Amino acid sequence: MIGTIRWNLIVGAFAFLLTFLLSISNNIWQTTLLRSLYSFIALFILVFFCRWLLGTFAGLNQMQGSSMDTEDEIGKGTAVDASTPDQDDELHQMLRASLDPNSSPQPFEFSPLNPPKLSTKKHSDPEELAQALRRMSEE
Repeated sequence: MIGTIRWNLIVGAFAFLLTFLLSISNNIWQTTLLRSLYSFIALFILVFFCRWLLGTFAGLNQMQGSSMDTEDEIGKGTAVDASTPDQDDELHQMLRASLDPNSSPQPFEFSPLNPPKLSTKKHSDPEELAQALRRMSEE
């Protein structure tokens, strides 16, 4: 579990005060105190549960126990190694060649796509059009 019980008390007290201030104008003081107490208890337990989840599943606390024998295993799994591995020489040469303006063209040059243009028949026989329309209307 991460943090201390102080977090639970602070959040619970804030919930108590907020509930008390918002409901004192609409309720009698006993009802307001009871509902404020309920909100204190509910948020106290909710913060306790969140602290437990973060400490247990997110690995935000240091695991201490007999299973951790060496110093190397204590922080294992809690950090991300964001360093990149060394690049291949072939990749470096290909990038240098692509940046060099005097080099020969690469085998994978960009060429825009030239799709065939759509065209329509300008001289259609009216008899063929009528036959096509009759066939489509029968279906």
